Amino acid sequence: MRPTGSPSSATRAFEWETFHQRGKPGENVAADVHAIPKEKGSEAKIERNSGTGTHVSDSAGIATLIEERWQEIEALRERNWKAPSRWWPARLRRRAFLVARSLPVPPGRSVLELGGGSGIWTEHLAAVLAGHNPITSIVFNKELVWVAQSRNLPNTTFVPAVNLQSTISPETIDYIVGTGILSDDLFPAALELAFRWLRPGGEFLFFIPNSSNRVVSLQKFMNRFSGRKEGAASQSVGDPKVWIDAAVRRGFEGIEATPCEVIPPLDSSVGQAIGLIMERAPVGRRFAGIFSLRGSKPGRAGSKTSPPVNLATHRELFGAVSIVVPCHNEAANINRLVTTLLGMYGDYIHEIVIVDDNSTDRTAEVATERGRVDLRVKLVRRKPPAGVGRALRDGYAAASGKYILSIDCDFVNIAPEFSGLFDAVAEGYDGAIGSRFSSESALVRYPFLKILCNRVYHLLLNLILRTRVRDITNNLKLYRAGILKNLDIEEDHFAANVETGLKPLLLNYRIREVPMSWINRTADMGKSSFNLLKVGPGYLGVLLRCTWRHWRGQFQVSR
Repeated sequence: MRPTGSPSSATRAFEWETFHQRGKPGENVAADVHAIPKEKGSEAKIERNSGTGTHVSDSAGIATLIEERWQEIEALRERNWKAPSRWWPARLRRRAFLVARSLPVPPGRSVLELGGGSGIWTEHLAAVLAGHNPITSIVFNKELVWVAQSRNLPNTTFVPAVNLQSTISPETIDYIVGTGILSDDLFPAALELAFRWLRPGGEFLFFIPNSSNRVVSLQKFMNRFSGRKEGAASQSVGDPKVWIDAAVRRGFEGIEATPCEVIPPLDSSVGQAIGLIMERAPVGRRFAGIFSLRGSKPGRAGSKTSPPVNLATHRELFGAVSIVVPCHNEAANINRLVTTLLGMYGDYIHEIVIVDDNSTDRTAEVATERGRVDLRVKLVRRKPPAGVGRALRDGYAAASGKYILSIDCDFVNIAPEFSGLFDAVAEGYDGAIGSRFSSESALVRYPFLKILCNRVYHLLLNLILRTRVRDITNNLKLYRAGILKNLDIEEDHFAANVETGLKPLLLNYRIREVPMSWINRTADMGKSSFNLLKVGPGYLGVLLRCTWRHWRGQFQVSR
């Protein structure tokens, strides 16, 4: 990923012939941009109307006008962000976390920001990625480049948009992102650039205004009624469905538009819970402030090769961690998970215990084969009956490390976030729990009903037990080994995950909740056996049973 040399003035026009079709007079260029005959001595002019889109006189004029349009939007966005606001810093920080954790962006992969401006959002992005990813930020207003460079952001390069087509070499970028930098007339050009620059399997994510927002619609109506003009640089954004269709036509896959920012970002757990529920609720699309629009370029994501980044930084944890992974029909996921864990946290890992919970596929065979390559991979084969709780008990009993990290086999995409768990125990905590419901978490394709039930469950838990926890029911926990080995896990199925979260807290162990994301399985990862209706009674039973014992003083600390 390197900026190419500055082009000559003769090559500063977009090379539109590399796009959908060559810009001949009267023909479509880049979906909704049309080239029309240029009269001798006339200047290129841009014409916009709802029926025919955008018209200019030649391809050079198209390039110039699009760059000027991007300059206008970038400058307008700068003014909005610099205006006094209680919410903008939190919103921009939240968007940076969504980029890093919902795509997600593994350490070492390249990131390109479209429309970096003075680096206001870039600074949030660089902080969230913690210098593990090279960031290239394209700035449309040249006078803002030196302002952005003065921020001295780690592993970040700001590049002036002299010639967009030749600014970045083709197929050198893993992820392209941007916020508040697109409009209807610019989106086709952005798609073309993304398709040109992204590697096969690369992804884009843009935050775009929600044109169907009822509050915004009311504001526009009031502006028209009062005679107030919106200004030439306003962002015209239509139905996200149109943008999705445009991305599909260009050849992108997996296009998704997710509502975001239904309510202002709040620090309280209750406020964040309401925000998450509203974003996933059917009404969220109508009241969301923005959409996150994402898609991927066809090709195997595995073709994006980069050396693994070692995230093991605490020497006191070297060789001390046993990772326990309950598996039921996870043959397709084991190798990828093991490779990722060893690449990022190999220095920490004492062993990886794969617990085959009566699988009917090749889970045991894959684990055995991997164990021959790396002796740290060990297999525990269970006999019927199956059950997550039973698998956890057997896995914890087999673990021999000083610490136990308990995870599911489909957590490979959020593995970079495990570093927060290790940071907590290195600071002296007895354990750490991955919490999915925080301002630093991303929930990708998380079912609305599951969010609603989870939030209601934790609300009841906090009210009854007078605790303040966000999310303790996920099988993503790092504890001192003795805690899990001595814990009485009574549930045989998914409700055991409540016990491993709640009981150590009631025993007064020092446990920290660490922000963690959740990404639903893709088709190639197989299906989860989790069923809300089946596991719900077990979760409720654990809460009632633990509450009764807690009130009777039956939880004794044993360290």
